[in-house]
Amino acid sequence: MADILLLEPGYANKYPPIGLMKISYFHKYIHHDYVRFAKGKLPDAYKDKKWDRVYVTTLFTFEWKRTKQAIEYALTVAKDPTQVYTGGILATLMPDLIAKHFPTVKNNTGLLNRKGTLGLEHEECIDTMTLDYGILDDIADQYVYPAHDAYFTYMTRGCGMKCQFCAVQTLEPEYIPFISITESIRRVDEQFGPKKDLLLMDNNVLRSPHFDDIVDEIKALGFQKGATYINPKTGKSVQRFVDFNQGLDAFLLTPHKAERLGELAIRPARIAFDHIEDAEAYKRAITLCARSGITHMSNYLLYNGEDFTGKGHSYHADTPEDLYERMKISMDLCEDLNNELDHKVAIFSFPMRYIPLSDLKRGYVGAKWNHKYLRALQRMLIPTQGKGVSSRSFFEADFGTSKEEFVMYLAMPEEHLGWRGHFARRKNETDEEMEARRVVWLENQEILAEWKRRFQALGDTKDEFISYIGDNNYSVERFMKIKNLEHKKLFIHYFTIPTLLKALSMDNAEEKEIIIDYITKDFPLVYKRMVRYVADGRLPHSMLEGAFTTFKADFAKSVLEVIDYEAEEEPFVINNLLKAQKRVGREYFQFDLIRTYYLFKNTGVLRKCDKIEAVEAIKKLDESKTRSVLASRFKAFRAKLIKQATNDALGAQYVAAQIDQRLNNFCKQISLFEVVE
Repeated sequence: MADILLLEPGYANKYPPIGLMKISYFHKYIHHDYVRFAKGKLPDAYKDKKWDRVYVTTLFTFEWKRTKQAIEYALTVAKDPTQVYTGGILATLMPDLIAKHFPTVKNNTGLLNRKGTLGLEHEECIDTMTLDYGILDDIADQYVYPAHDAYFTYMTRGCGMKCQFCAVQTLEPEYIPFISITESIRRVDEQFGPKKDLLLMDNNVLRSPHFDDIVDEIKALGFQKGATYINPKTGKSVQRFVDFNQGLDAFLLTPHKAERLGELAIRPARIAFDHIEDAEAYKRAITLCARSGITHMSNYLLYNGEDFTGKGHSYHADTPEDLYERMKISMDLCEDLNNELDHKVAIFSFPMRYIPLSDLKRGYVGAKWNHKYLRALQRMLIPTQGKGVSSRSFFEADFGTSKEEFVMYLAMPEEHLGWRGHFARRKNETDEEMEARRVVWLENQEILAEWKRRFQALGDTKDEFISYIGDNNYSVERFMKIKNLEHKKLFIHYFTIPTLLKALSMDNAEEKEIIIDYITKDFPLVYKRMVRYVADGRLPHSMLEGAFTTFKADFAKSVLEVIDYEAEEEPFVINNLLKAQKRVGREYFQFDLIRTYYLFKNTGVLRKCDKIEAVEAIKKLDESKTRSVLASRFKAFRAKLIKQATNDALGAQYVAAQIDQRLNNFCKQISLFEVVE
């Protein structure tokens, strides 16, 4: 009996590691070993345990960082470094990478579909083993797969289309047209209990000449149209679903096959729409499915691609306009079908970013895309929450009403993207909260309108401007490289407030003047936003030096105009203003007086009229008036502090004297004695 550790790297993924579940079944139920599953690494309770064998599964190549960490960890907990095994997608596609970094690790490429692939006694074909669902309990308090209550299996293997960009031809080079799953599901039911759904991982099930047999077996297993399932935890009847998760080939879908799919509890029917050139085939396939009674369909929309060949066709590198058009085709098709049919259908679009098989990160940029567009699209997809784009109203609000508007959104500053949309009241929101939010929303709309106006005015120079923002570099240095004045003004919208403050510290007076003119004359709302950000934030004081040098006392006035004088504590920015003016060597106001104002206010010695007078004086940088108001309440302040501190205690006279001395010293430091007897 051996100790076996199964390890999945700590990335987020939708489906459990099927390969490890099969390996677990062999070790646990045939070899009778002790098996433990972990994601990332084991809990601390196992920190001192060493393992006879460690299996590490791998997923996509761009998860190399986490995969590498998992293998490194495996080597620290294995008794023998030669007893660490890797397999899966990355291990198959990039075996040299594994060998280079981990020469002692045994790497398995392809499927475990041959006898003795793991070199174990009594080892038959691991690939045909029952899945051990029990290992999922090992990480139940750490990670729950979004899709977990399902039978995970294959009824065919391979694809055979040999598309240029696809890994299947390497992972599963041989096409197997039919694999019966009845026996494996029976074993799962006996050992782990029935599962709600059937998730088929086939890469090209429609190519099989045994497709009718596949459908018949699925129906016999209880996944016919309208099939239900009794939830063992709740006792309630719920619908069952079949999901050909890897998608259905639009070119291989015939009327007969669509009718057969319609006999199943399929939800959704996934049909790839990776290239605009496949539009007619896609529309035909969706229509066949809808007319066969399938109500939920989805499409994968590959974007960020290059020139491809596959399925007997040649495809050009996609553009952002192509992606928009593909999503719009689905919207239009959904409406047409709902007008035609006597039942409602829904079509969900899932844009998926193309990443080459050799990419170890996620940074690849296709020929017709740029970093800016890719990042903006990800931001636009956040509201979908992985559920896909389904409604026209959402589609047009998020992606635009035309290809041109979509590209404009992709070029929009990322923060601006979140400002689009209508204003609506939030649940449990008070009138005051709503009104405060409306003020900000209206300002955001004003900024959006300004950006749109300037972007739309670019005309023939649009591509040139896009070249400045395409790499998501919105630095002061990039600003200085731009020659076109209108481009410079538009580029300011891409500055964060810290970057804008940095720009005000630049030595180039001509370049700085462009920024000053824009934020104070052309579009002063930017200056207003900058001031508010400074007033509300906790920036390093050094970041304020450029603003002080540029706007001098007016900057201090602007900040003091918006701070909250009723707040319990003095704003952080007061100390920043004090330090910043010392750094620039100019004193515009003795900001310690503002601290004194808050101190007096919080002790309750300032009357309403005192507070009004003091705040007005502070906003005008009127030191004399500010001292006068505070000095007039000094005796009351001193008396209150002494009373609170002594409270008829022993030695009260001594305590009072000490407080009096310290208060006098304090007032002297802030020059309050200029008006205090």
